[in-house]
Amino acid sequence: MENIFNLLINRLKKSIPLLIIIPLLLAGLGYFFEIKSEPVVSYAAKAKIELGFYDDVNMNNAETAKGFITGYSFLESTFPDYEPEDLEALRSGIVINTLSGTSLELIYRSDNEEEVEEGLDRLVEAFLTYDNGKFEEKSAINEDSLEALNGKDVGEESIVDKEKFIYELKNELLTLYPAQLTEPVMVNESRSEDFSSKKRAVLGGLIGITIVFGYMVVPLLFREEDM
Repeated sequence: MENIFNLLINRLKKSIPLLIIIPLLLAGLGYFFEIKSEPVVSYAAKAKIELGFYDDVNMNNAETAKGFITGYSFLESTFPDYEPEDLEALRSGIVINTLSGTSLELIYRSDNEEEVEEGLDRLVEAFLTYDNGKFEEKSAINEDSLEALNGKDVGEESIVDKEKFIYELKNELLTLYPAQLTEPVMVNESRSEDFSSKKRAVLGGLIGITIVFGYMVVPLLFREEDM
């Protein structure tokens, strides 16, 4: 072992020029030799929705609303012109993040800019339309109840209760609201990072060092095995 170590030291001394020249040469070639390649471009459309408040556990809760939006039934009704395979591709490209208990971030990724913008626009519009319908239903129920209560004759002993119910219904109507789009659909473009000249130079230098190391060590290993 001591003998092979001494031989390695001697070969290292003799190979110092190679140890300097070859890595520098390959690093230089890597720096100036540009690899022609088309960057991979992808697009992400994003929007944010603040959910409404009208006493609906499915539409007013972020987790359940998330499941509703990504459900096949809702997507199928929103994109009736899509073939099943296209609908599945769209579904796989949709990501919904729950920012809070009542806030959602919707993201749709694809390699087609028009597709992501149009797709998320349709998705957001369909959800807000459906949500507004549920809100209107709830408001109509409360308004009908209020109208019926106002027109109901009660005895003197029930007047206080009647006024109390009317007050509560009016307050509830004032607090109800549908979902709102807090951040409109925006499309961002992302490109795969090119293999820069600096990275190519580093890679070339490492390859050069590996070559010189192999040149110095491999013959000594074979020599050791023959001994």
